[in-house]
Amino acid sequence: MPRQESLELTRRVLKHLENDTLDTVEDVWHEPREAFVDRDHFEAEVAMLRRVPHVIGWAGEVATPGQYTTKDVMGVPILVVRGREGALRGFVNGCAHRGAQVADGCGTARMFTCPYHGWTYGTDGRLTGAPARKMFAGSLEGRGLIPLPVSEHAGLITVGLAPGTDIDDALGELAEPLSQYDFGTRHHAETRRFEIATNWKLAVGVNFEGYHFPYVHADTLDPIACNNSVCDSYGRHNRWAFPFRDIVNLADVPESDWPEQFFGTVVYGLFPSCVLIEAPASYQMLRVYPGRNPGECVVYITYGSPTPITTDQEREWYRMSMEAVCNVLCNQDFPMAEACQRGLEGGVAEVLFGRNEPMLHHPASVWRQALAEEVRR
Repeated sequence: MPRQESLELTRRVLKHLENDTLDTVEDVWHEPREAFVDRDHFEAEVAMLRRVPHVIGWAGEVATPGQYTTKDVMGVPILVVRGREGALRGFVNGCAHRGAQVADGCGTARMFTCPYHGWTYGTDGRLTGAPARKMFAGSLEGRGLIPLPVSEHAGLITVGLAPGTDIDDALGELAEPLSQYDFGTRHHAETRRFEIATNWKLAVGVNFEGYHFPYVHADTLDPIACNNSVCDSYGRHNRWAFPFRDIVNLADVPESDWPEQFFGTVVYGLFPSCVLIEAPASYQMLRVYPGRNPGECVVYITYGSPTPITTDQEREWYRMSMEAVCNVLCNQDFPMAEACQRGLEGGVAEVLFGRNEPMLHHPASVWRQALAEEVRR
């Protein structure tokens, strides 16, 4: 985190700790149950999500020529690769023969080979080889991987799920603050996939309020963190920061001696459903997508590292760190989201966001606006 931003967040949080307050909004927010259980509402949301740009990774995952990474976004298999000349390219990760994936995981490659029939592609997506090519006569001319829009603004990889998706200004006014991080050199440590029995918006929401800390995280977050939090919105995106309890010790320390990083956790919400979690020596990206039904979603949790992981000791450290993250999210947060989903499906009339949950108001408003635009199409 840039020094000036860290100082600003620390000042705001210390003022809240002094007054036992937090950033709030003027009124409560009412979200009808239909937003979480109605099939027509869900289908409209899926259509909207397929039209907008998605942040899917750190540019450091594909920093050098030949480096590639594969992602799944709403069921679309995606391949992102750094070409030989340094350009970033995105493709549908599907062979032009039958559609099988030509790459898996992440790594470095000079070409991609389909495991089904051996068709090969260059890092530019062009078909370079097909066994028994003469059996296909002229039908292979111009065939290759389907290109997708891709960018690397502020050190983050953004893609569109269909050709023609406008991704040029996907980060908007948040691009400048995010560019101060080291995302361009952030490496991939591990990714885990989870299927959660809750609406995708509820799964996103668990990351943006501390009201639940004493009840859900009594043995994990609550002993070390508090809800004297601050928040900001940046167009469709947002930022929520909550402090570690010991930050109060900085109240009597000159600002020149404050730590370089904010002593707490900073959570960015990148429209529509990507969550960046930044804390001292801890970097995570959550990507949340709808499942097949309103009450289902898929969550990808990725842990990043500032340097390449090369030793068994480092691999073990990141494995244990990922376990700790999954303990908080998968054993505490997501079960609560699933419980909320069951209540809504059972007839609870609405979801209520309090004045002390401003970072739930903001995405709810943005999603509602984006959905209205989709319905008007």
